[in-house]
Amino acid sequence: DGEIALETSQVRFINFRTCWVYATHGHNFIKTMLKLAQSKEELSIIHDQVGVPTGAALIADVTAQVIRYYFLQSVEQQQQLHGHYHLAPSGETTWYDYANYIFEQARKSGMTLPIQKVNPIETTAYPTPAQRPLNSRLNTQKLQQAFKLHLPHWQQGVAQVINEIL
Repeated sequence: DGEIALETSQVRFINFRTCWVYATHGHNFIKTMLKLAQSKEELSIIHDQVGVPTGAALIADVTAQVIRYYFLQSVEQQQQLHGHYHLAPSGETTWYDYANYIFEQARKSGMTLPIQKVNPIETTAYPTPAQRPLNSRLNTQKLQQAFKLHLPHWQQGVAQVINEIL
């Protein structure tokens, strides 16, 4: 509804669609997994949902770069830049592989984790009040081409946040 309202309002806008957002602060999947891995020896994690973990720091950096680039353009060029864009790092993963990456990075940083086994499960085995799509991948080519950006691999931001948390 918000996107439709933007489109019909006749205002100039640049809107970012993103997914699986995390940060050093606040509640998110990384912090939940680290907490669970410190108190459990076995976890079951969904393996049939695919997406890209997107760091709040990346969203902020890209937003700043887009604004700077936009205001360096002519009015005619700015008109061409208005619209919706997908914003996510490169690559893709599942919640299961994401969790295992978190545990691997935490151990590399010297954290001792009691977690011994991570079981892959299907979405249907873990019902939640909010329905989650099986595919949350976003095509970021339009963003990269329009604003001359290169987006890093998702693992880079996740490893950095894990180090900051620890």
